[in-house]
Amino acid sequence: MKPRNFIIPVVLSLLMLLLASPLAQAYSGYYYAIPTSAPLRDCASIECNAFLTLYAGERVEILERTATGWSRVRLVDRSGIGWILSDLLSYSPDRTIRPASTYYVNISSLTLRDAPSPNSGALTTLHFNDPVEMLGVGASGWAQVRDLRTSLTGWVAPRYLSSAPSTYPKSPRRRAPARKPAPREEEAPAPPKAM
Repeated sequence: MKPRNFIIPVVLSLLMLLLASPLAQAYSGYYYAIPTSAPLRDCASIECNAFLTLYAGERVEILERTATGWSRVRLVDRSGIGWILSDLLSYSPDRTIRPASTYYVNISSLTLRDAPSPNSGALTTLHFNDPVEMLGVGASGWAQVRDLRTSLTGWVAPRYLSSAPSTYPKSPRRRAPARKPAPREEEAPAPPKAM
């Protein structure tokens, strides 16, 4: 048997084992978008302009990371460079390395909003113990979640989510109405003058 006929099958076998190994994916230069859709922004903040949308499984290369949880990425299969929350990326397109975090609504009803603000538009209403997938928490303190019933992605206040289903819904915290300040002495009306 010629040495050449022996070396080629051995090298091919080693190459196939290396490609099938999970470590090959873990050290890959490519990452994959996790949610159904995620905005690519022009700077590392949720207030920055979103100019492009990444879709589930889309490949990106990480160019830079910040301590605040953002990654500057370059799209691999189309042109574009921008910022995305690092929590929205995975080593694996099939998510076997980074499992999803499921949370449950812990109040009677909760509005899923299109932006991290109580004044933003409503996408749908979530109900007690509805499951959602946690995608990350923005700098504003709002959680970006995906409704597992409808696949809608939006924003909620994380205090209304629990890591396990609840027995009873919590009552939502409401702010006390603002009190009118007592008038200062100089503003108090003067008593009527006697005639």
